[in-house]
Amino acid sequence: MMKYLKISIALAFTGIVLLFLYIEFGGRFIIGNYDKRIIIHEIRTSEKLPANFTNFYNTLYPNALHGNSWHLLLQSVINKNNQRKECPCNITAFQLTPVLAINNKKSIDQFVVARYLEHNYTQEECLAFNFSHFDFLENRKGISKLSQSLFKKDIKELQSIEIAEIVSLYENPVKNNRYRNPERAKTRAEYLNQVYINNLKNNK
Repeated sequence: MMKYLKISIALAFTGIVLLFLYIEFGGRFIIGNYDKRIIIHEIRTSEKLPANFTNFYNTLYPNALHGNSWHLLLQSVINKNNQRKECPCNITAFQLTPVLAINNKKSIDQFVVARYLEHNYTQEECLAFNFSHFDFLENRKGISKLSQSLFKKDIKELQSIEIAEIVSLYENPVKNNRYRNPERAKTRAEYLNQVYINNLKNNK
């Protein structure tokens, strides 16, 4: 009996190790060379976000630019309300995985792609990719077009309340649209800005 128990434990441990290795390093094998070149091009050529924006985002979602998908998974277990946007590379993987030519694609492959991205790119680069490729509707794809459309400003000139409005549109470009739902849009932007201010005070 004890012998079978030891064998079962050994097999379970081996399975866990193999799963971990697949998640950590499987991306380099399941993602084809063509797709890798596309990812490199899309991420490297995405418009860089200025410090005022990345600082706002990292303060609004504490340590979003310093964590990874493992951290997101752990926090999701602890807090069911934890959100994917707290890990930019996980969002990038969510967008990219459906269009990648991965054979026998499985649900776990999205996490594998996320870890591949995190091994090769920073969270700041993923964040820039996400906001550069996001469709804010009304012919405003990308954060620069949105900033000019809403405020007639470059991103680096935006105030925190203005960045908060952009982040609210990133959450939901329909419900948080100032023209379609002015009161909701204003309330949501003010709420996000207040969370940012509170977190900023707590970090001092």
